[in-house]
Amino acid sequence: MYEAAAPAAEVSAQTVLWSQFVLARALTRVLARARLRGGDAEGADISFCYADTHGGCGRLPRPAPFLEALWQRRAGFSSQEYFAALEAADQADHPGSWVLAGRILRAVGGDGAAIELDVNDIDPGQVEQARSNREGGWVRLWTHDWFLFLRSRLAMAAPLDFVFIDPPGDDPRGPAYAIDAAILLETRKVPYMVTYCLAASQDSIDQIGRSGLELVLPDGGCGAVLGGGAEVALLDLLPDLRQLAGLLGGRFAVRLPRNDDYSI
Repeated sequence: MYEAAAPAAEVSAQTVLWSQFVLARALTRVLARARLRGGDAEGADISFCYADTHGGCGRLPRPAPFLEALWQRRAGFSSQEYFAALEAADQADHPGSWVLAGRILRAVGGDGAAIELDVNDIDPGQVEQARSNREGGWVRLWTHDWFLFLRSRLAMAAPLDFVFIDPPGDDPRGPAYAIDAAILLETRKVPYMVTYCLAASQDSIDQIGRSGLELVLPDGGCGAVLGGGAEVALLDLLPDLRQLAGLLGGRFAVRLPRNDDYSI
């Protein structure tokens, strides 16, 4: 996750909540769209494969105090998927992105859903801890450079239905690989979400050609891009993100590509 110059713990809590709220809604909309395209009836058994390029161990420190404020105001949000995936706001820790995704997919898909999670992290220690945090479905754990992981996973016969790309702020390659990955997934028509830092983000948005959903904080912030089909969640998210940004001590902004001939 790209972090700004604000205190690390505070920015981390705000960034986690922002990205996971967007992820939860995007996953739900992608699944609903896949059902319509395939002609599946509501409640029918489904199969869905989710990939997480920087999955970590699946558990995070509780993002206090922002989670408590968000939990108290949850009834005012139209998108409830994120809240439904949490046990409560007072838990000692918080689900990581792939654990949250698994909960959402199982809740939407029901007991008959065939859920596959491909979870990658370059730190073997994180992957080892992840083994004890699996909650259901088929979880494949990878330990690769994240772009190599993505290329390897795309080469497998089983198709991907959603990819979450959450590159670390200290990646010496900067945003270049995330841009390449987004363009690759657009070409393959694979729904995805990419996070980014606000510093020097305009070039990334211009090259991907998608709008950025940004949490602007006094000392930095973060953003998310949805594409490959996941952008169907944008209209659902806009009112909620304005409210969410205020609860996180910032404001919501949409960053548009400057090359509007191909932007979405």
